[in-house]
Amino acid sequence: MIMKKIVVILAYLCIVSMFIACKGDDPTPLTEEQQTLKQLARTWSLNSASVDGTEVADWFNGLKLSFKESKSFTVENAVPPIWIASGSFELVKNGSTYTIKRNDGVDLTITSLSDSSVTITMNYQAPPSARMAGISGSFTFSFEAD
Repeated sequence: MIMKKIVVILAYLCIVSMFIACKGDDPTPLTEEQQTLKQLARTWSLNSASVDGTEVADWFNGLKLSFKESKSFTVENAVPPIWIASGSFELVKNGSTYTIKRNDGVDLTITSLSDSSVTITMNYQAPPSARMAGISGSFTFSFEAD
């Protein structure tokens, strides 16, 4: 009789320990970079664009950016060299902001990011002999999530 109770208690403890073990660990929290990447990974439509404070959105009609968590991007209605059609990127922390370092050497600074909007700034200096030399300056792009 005592042996039967011991077996029942051991069986009960075994079942309880299996439930505890199967509960699983909490998932590893995302790093700040992973959170930023997750928030950035979507399609963004141009809301406004300016260079040195002058509105130039009409230069970028229909511009849409699509970032992926795999650190690749595509641009609909690309305007090279400012916005190339596709590529890869790295995120680099700069103080309280992140810089998107594109594979073509262009750096884009994320100045604000939410689930519904992102603002990106960049400095571009066109070569003196370039046809588009007039586009040099400090660009600010505001996008809304699709």
